[in-house]
Amino acid sequence: MAKSVVAEDLFKLKSLTQVTQGGDLTFFVENKTDKETNSYPTKIGSVDATGKYQVWADGGVNTQPTPTPDFLFYVGQADDEKKTPQLFKMPLTGGSAEQVTAGKPQVQQVVASGDGSTLVFKTLTTDEEPKYKTTDFPKTRHVTKLMSHMDGYGWYPNDGVYTLNTVDVATGKVTKVFESAYSFKLVDVDQTGALAAYTRQTNPELDTDYDPTSGLYFYDLTEKTETWVTESVAGGSFNDASFSPDGQTVAVVGNDQSHQGMTVDDLWVYDVQSEKLTNLTHADDTVVVGFGGEMATDFVQHRKEKGVYWLDNNQYVFTALHHGHSQMYTGDKTGVKLVDDQPREVYDFDVVNSHTVALSVSKQDKPSELVHLDVNGGTEKALYNPNAEYEKNHTYTSPKHFNYKAKDGQALEGWYLPPVEAKAKNPVLLYVHGGPHAAYGESFFFEFQVYTTLGYGVVFVNPRGSTTYGQAFVDDVTGHYGQRDYTDVLDGLDYALEKFPELDEDHQYIAGGSYGGFMTTWTVGHTDRFAAAVAQRSVTNWIGMYGQSDIGFYFNRQELQADLFDPDGLKKYWEMSPLAYAHNVKTPLRLLHGEWDMRCPISQSEEFFTAVKQTGTDVDLVRYPQAFHGVSRDGLPSLRVQRVKDMDEWFSRY
Repeated sequence: MAKSVVAEDLFKLKSLTQVTQGGDLTFFVENKTDKETNSYPTKIGSVDATGKYQVWADGGVNTQPTPTPDFLFYVGQADDEKKTPQLFKMPLTGGSAEQVTAGKPQVQQVVASGDGSTLVFKTLTTDEEPKYKTTDFPKTRHVTKLMSHMDGYGWYPNDGVYTLNTVDVATGKVTKVFESAYSFKLVDVDQTGALAAYTRQTNPELDTDYDPTSGLYFYDLTEKTETWVTESVAGGSFNDASFSPDGQTVAVVGNDQSHQGMTVDDLWVYDVQSEKLTNLTHADDTVVVGFGGEMATDFVQHRKEKGVYWLDNNQYVFTALHHGHSQMYTGDKTGVKLVDDQPREVYDFDVVNSHTVALSVSKQDKPSELVHLDVNGGTEKALYNPNAEYEKNHTYTSPKHFNYKAKDGQALEGWYLPPVEAKAKNPVLLYVHGGPHAAYGESFFFEFQVYTTLGYGVVFVNPRGSTTYGQAFVDDVTGHYGQRDYTDVLDGLDYALEKFPELDEDHQYIAGGSYGGFMTTWTVGHTDRFAAAVAQRSVTNWIGMYGQSDIGFYFNRQELQADLFDPDGLKKYWEMSPLAYAHNVKTPLRLLHGEWDMRCPISQSEEFFTAVKQTGTDVDLVRYPQAFHGVSRDGLPSLRVQRVKDMDEWFSRY
């Protein structure tokens, strides 16, 4: 009999990302978790059109496979104390890897020119330790910048130097192009290696506020000059771009920020001769181009998240998110065409030839698979499944999709994962996603699969505020946290209880992380219907979030539609804080929080715990050491397994 997924299977399952085509080979990063080292090692592999598999780099963390006609370049760990990320190269004919860069600079991004003659890469040089570190003689950390830290990374350097470099592939000569005190994101290099494209903030020197803009820039590697490509949309936020092979047109992903940081990303084309930038997908705001729609999942690491490529000089291909799943489109200067609309998520992809793309895909009941898709005919060929051995004697729970309506008539979408061994009545776990501007959908969710093995029926929905359903849907939550989003979530659970009678109304549980943690603590402050609740890395007090979170002050202004120092700001922040209703909580509550969380600092859970504990309600707080905000997705593997056990233990008490 086939086994189902258990928590320790985290160490058995794998995912594929950073799909990159090189000649006849499709390269990728194969991600896994290692129990012995409690880490996330990766290897670089490839398959050809027949599915023949080959490993190129293994041991430690190896990412960013970048093939040229004769070599495979990649970023690996140097053999030094800090395991500094450095550039390596390996002959495609075989042999051992050679380290190309060395020293203090950390290689962050690598992109090859279209003809493979030039490699462009970005480095960071700093003495700052980004994460917390214990030492007998600690040094002080001097904070001078408003944007001083970022969750998942740690402390930004005050004196970091970001460098753009080139490698002449034929000679191996490395040349420094420029240095900057401000970071940038390298997105493409043209066919000949003459132009590098990157995105960066348009006002990086801004010292008293957050600059939400991100412009696309070209840098002429010979003339040493920079061109602001998206200047006609100066207030916009652009995150990706690709040169056509002839360099005459550039496909661009981004938005005009007409709805602040929640604005849906579109596909734009930039004509190099006329210098005209045109938005081609704005007519349908339910299509979120690229990866900005943020599918809520917990399984995949090391995405490259490049959303658009060119098939030839006239036609490009891009991925998008729509109603909780990925789509693939082709297009030209005049418009776009939908070519793939299956219920799944595209992790990463690349172009194989003028009509074929290589996709790393995931479904709710299939963690990861590499396929070749013909964008003209729609035919598809499976090439590699990294979990084939596991799936010989294991099975996954398949979802039951449902549509429902809120009490005010709004159309909404949800899913139900039945327990593996269903009984006449089964406990139901309502899980709320984070964001709030993200979406559940057709992608593998490891934790959900484990809960179905433990006997829970898992219900998850996309309330108003979620992405992939249009701009108005995204905007609905701003200024209205805990209102229609709250009733949408409960309406979804009510619908599932009615539609799936095997769910037990007497054993309802709720859980969620980040915004989902906000919704969990908000819910137990407003209803006693749940037998128990688990709130993870929650927002409970917007007043504290304003100055403590890495994104607090500007995120709060955007989401609550008020500044803390507005005349009614303090009142509005408090009224939308779950902490204001903590005295109402009668539901047994467990709070989970990472001690390194910089997004929703652990003080948010500490405050809520202190308030609820005084009421006599059963409440406790589990602290996860060395854990950032994303502990459930990319935290130490041992803590990810422990999290699931902590939740199950709490629910099992009730």
